[in-house]
Amino acid sequence: MLQKISLSKKDKAKGLKIPKKINQDLAYLIGVFAGDGSLGYRPNKYEYSLKCVGNPKDEKEFYNKIIKQKFTKVFGFSPDIKLFDKETTFGFRVFSKALITYLTKIIGLPLGSKYKTLKIPNKIFANNNLIIQFVKGVIDTDGSISFKKKYKKYPYYPVISFSSKSKNFTKEIANWLKNQDFKIVEKYDYKIIDFRTKQGYTIINRIELNGNQNLIKWMNKIGFSSPKHIKKIKKYWKK
Repeated sequence: MLQKISLSKKDKAKGLKIPKKINQDLAYLIGVFAGDGSLGYRPNKYEYSLKCVGNPKDEKEFYNKIIKQKFTKVFGFSPDIKLFDKETTFGFRVFSKALITYLTKIIGLPLGSKYKTLKIPNKIFANNNLIIQFVKGVIDTDGSISFKKKYKKYPYYPVISFSSKSKNFTKEIANWLKNQDFKIVEKYDYKIIDFRTKQGYTIINRIELNGNQNLIKWMNKIGFSSPKHIKKIKKYWKK
């Protein structure tokens, strides 16, 4: 059971409810927040917010159907899904001290810049059913599924990948996957070109699950909820 958090009048008006325990839908959302989300506090405005956004080119269906539905089911109200950041991102932003307090103090998600302290929350790590949903949420947002040609003329070879600026978080995900008998490739502290930064590059950590056996095991044990991932599998993967 989780400790009680007081709701403001605005929270009560929009129907916010704080979950009494972590179920699989909540564990999935926490994975989504770890991937696409950021939790912030602006002291000059006494403003607490959760922003969760993805790519408007291929994730509108994901946010409108999957994430919105689960969020409403878990937290009691429907977030306003729309374009952000000069229409370069798509998702939602909600303002609530109670919700941010719950996600940071009770669940353990970082407030502010997440990459130095991001980790799998202890309450989720201790339960295998919950961590499966958490990892699913992470990969649905910050992961990808692609099919390479390798030795043929058409894409046939599946690769599930995940990249993060957080080395420790990437290692946690990698170690859990290895404990589930996935065969993975790990790459840490490598540079990718990024002209948005002063140095012209970003340091990234990456894991890959290559081949049909990994994908079969993934679909049987974890699966995807992201429509864009599922569409790729239906298009390219032949059993």
